[in-house]
Amino acid sequence: MLNPISSSATASYGVVQKSATVSLQSLPVEVQEEVATHLPVWEQQRFFNALTTVTREGEPVDSPVLKLHLLQQRIAAQYHQSLASVDGSLRAFALNQVQRLWESGQLDQVVERPGLFALVCLVDDPKVFEYIREKIQQAPELKAKLLSWVERSKTEEVQPMAANALTLLVKSGARFSGADLRGVRIPGADLSFGVFDSAQLQGADLSQVKLCNSWLRQANLSGAQMSGVQFGEWPYLQEQSDVNSCAYSPDGKHCAVGLENGKINVYSTADWQKIHTLEGHILEGHIRGIDSVVYSPSGAQIASASYDKTVRLWDAHSGALVHTLEHPDEVKSVAYSPSGAQIASSSKDEKVRVWDVHSRTLSHTLEGHTKSVNSVVYAPSGKQIASVSDDNTVRLWDAHSGVHVRTLKGHADAVWSVVYSPSGEQIASSSKDKTVRLWDAHSGALRHTLEGHTGYVTSVAYAPSGAQIASSGDDETVRLWDAHNGVLGHTLLGHTKPVSSVVYSPSGSQIASGSWDKTVRLWDAHRGALGYTLEGHTNWASSVVYSPSGAQIASGSWDKTVRLWDAHSGALMHTLEGHTWYIDSVVYSPSGAQLASTGGDKTVHLWDAHSGVFERTLEEHTSTVLSVAYSPSGSQIASGTADGTIRLWDTHSGALGRTLDGHTSRVSSVVYSPSGSQIASGSWDKTVCLWDAHSGILKHTLLGHTGSIYSVAYAPSGSQIASAGAWDKTVRLWDAHSGAPGHTLEGHGSWVVSVAYAPSGELIASGSKDKTVRLWDVVSGQCRAVINDFNDHLCSVAWTITCDGSYLVTGSADKSVRRWQVKEEGEETKVIFCWGSTHEALKVKDTLFEGVQGLSKLNERLVRQRGAVGELSSNSRGS
Repeated sequence: MLNPISSSATASYGVVQKSATVSLQSLPVEVQEEVATHLPVWEQQRFFNALTTVTREGEPVDSPVLKLHLLQQRIAAQYHQSLASVDGSLRAFALNQVQRLWESGQLDQVVERPGLFALVCLVDDPKVFEYIREKIQQAPELKAKLLSWVERSKTEEVQPMAANALTLLVKSGARFSGADLRGVRIPGADLSFGVFDSAQLQGADLSQVKLCNSWLRQANLSGAQMSGVQFGEWPYLQEQSDVNSCAYSPDGKHCAVGLENGKINVYSTADWQKIHTLEGHILEGHIRGIDSVVYSPSGAQIASASYDKTVRLWDAHSGALVHTLEHPDEVKSVAYSPSGAQIASSSKDEKVRVWDVHSRTLSHTLEGHTKSVNSVVYAPSGKQIASVSDDNTVRLWDAHSGVHVRTLKGHADAVWSVVYSPSGEQIASSSKDKTVRLWDAHSGALRHTLEGHTGYVTSVAYAPSGAQIASSGDDETVRLWDAHNGVLGHTLLGHTKPVSSVVYSPSGSQIASGSWDKTVRLWDAHRGALGYTLEGHTNWASSVVYSPSGAQIASGSWDKTVRLWDAHSGALMHTLEGHTWYIDSVVYSPSGAQLASTGGDKTVHLWDAHSGVFERTLEEHTSTVLSVAYSPSGSQIASGTADGTIRLWDTHSGALGRTLDGHTSRVSSVVYSPSGSQIASGSWDKTVCLWDAHSGILKHTLLGHTGSIYSVAYAPSGSQIASAGAWDKTVRLWDAHSGAPGHTLEGHGSWVVSVAYAPSGELIASGSKDKTVRLWDVVSGQCRAVINDFNDHLCSVAWTITCDGSYLVTGSADKSVRRWQVKEEGEETKVIFCWGSTHEALKVKDTLFEGVQGLSKLNERLVRQRGAVGELSSNSRGS
């Protein structure tokens, strides 16, 4: 019997009383909401527990139903999900209810029970959706029942159930590429992270639907109703110069953008139209790039810091220049005190200067840093100033006297940005050492080190609630973190060059990021919060390979795992754990029964490819193992290492045989010829070496690349070799017997890191750091197709051929494993997306929006920028 979930959930608790020790419940709801607004997220849970604590005869009552009711009655709606999702009893209750439905053969009815479905979405627990996905795989009729609601919505008034059904299917990992969804009515559905490539959605009612991070490439939405659609992003702002700094006005109505060309553009956030350009008269404006821009607390003034050794103060309403504060060197950062009475500016001359805003005179000069001071900020109380420097430190100062209070040490390189949490209890600093560090503002103790960026961390900001931290990096990403425990939440992708600045809107609902790609991108601060990635690597997918049968795919990652996937459906079959550092290479044995993986832990791990069970470790390497290959007979394994050697191992005993010396730098790729008589190896020493596989004798050294070689591959016939060059951005073809050079394939815009022949031998695929895969004609050397739907650089490509076609699998630094079908249609090579393990960005390339109704102007700009096509209806362009 299911426990009821309804608004009358407290009816059966007639003898339940409020806890005598809790007085918060007597507060008016509006007071409770005001209290909650000022609590950091980790304190909100305690507040929630206090408000929902009840007793029976002096003993606490543990009733999730009652707790849910009290949550809805006593807590402001904007906090419901954040509190419910971290409450263990509510998560367990939701899973238990779903399990009971399954046991009674009624799991499909979850979409018909508004209370239960709302609870499932409220707790947003991956375990719940993983459970549902598992049951859908076990019982195909369950998926059919859910899909029937979607189909019925075309002709029947069942929109709520249809929306719930499609939401549940998407959250449980179902993909809808090519699906016929014409005329479905699913208002309010959450299709975040959904895959709808080439789907037919003509005439669909998508009102209020969430499409954050969804893939809708080449889908047809002609005539669809899209009023209130949420894409989780806004259109980007195209600037004329690199963007160095962004700032929202205190009321959130304006946003100022500081540019490399010395100008400041001010936008209205209502429609993101430009309203001012602050540049003064020809002798008044900044003459060099803007390092920092900030609004005064009242919003009446803007301060900007520049390379031109000045801080300039502007009237925020008229855009007129008010005053200029002169410095002896480049000014890196500027900040107002909370009262607005002071301005602090940091300089390349190793000093922080504090100015009186009204008299515009210098009050204090803070000295102590030994290198350029990159950022300065006031504590929310106004009593303290924090500054960070190229000297790797954070320094805290008394804001009134200018006296040095404390130095925070821990960063291993220059510190570029610093900010206080809204409560003033914590400080976050970002650094060239690729980390964000969180410090106790009072004691100076290090609380957490946030690791995840793959490049310098240029900027950091707290959400107004204090619950979240955003950081930007020269890895072209914005990353969102839990401010309490430092856990990485989401990675926002889209910029194509380093991101220099990140800031939250005053409401906390939006994030703006500025980049050297000359754009400002706008993001939903909670994007993806309801869309879990149920499967997928949490770091680079560094290596992918098909099993010999083509039925399975193995992927290795920098998250230290190997994952095995069903090649047809994309379902995750096994996760292999055991490596203690990143994984660089994975490969199947010729029989497909065994899998080998290599990594930074200087080992080769051998696994049972069917069960995922660990079998053996080859561990006599003295440095990182970068590549591994089986001989065609399966009796031998070759491993290439960072010390420039290749080691040959007996597969069955694990004994080390020969060691091949000849390279003078890292061996990044090693592969056997199809006959097994030869081994080819590619190295950072710019050479490909060909070895006799039996004697270990070096036969040829292939010269021609002008930079490191990352990947080598044999043609299926064994007569040709392809090598991928890093610095020279080329793929080069060689005669496998003589070593004579053939075509040089040029077209990539950055390093080529992986290369693979199609099983037919007619095409070559190459993956690059330019975020594309290119398909080349082997005979002519011409590029036949380009796949550019990646959000980070490619790490690995591999081919297979099955009875129903030729397929390519890709592994990317955007954490994804993706499968593509490659078709030859006349003289055209066509690439069709099959499935992907994860994606973190909206994709609407070539999506048809002809005659769409109700799409706002901002959303229209967004989809146009993303590559959508078609003429919208004249009544679709609302505000």
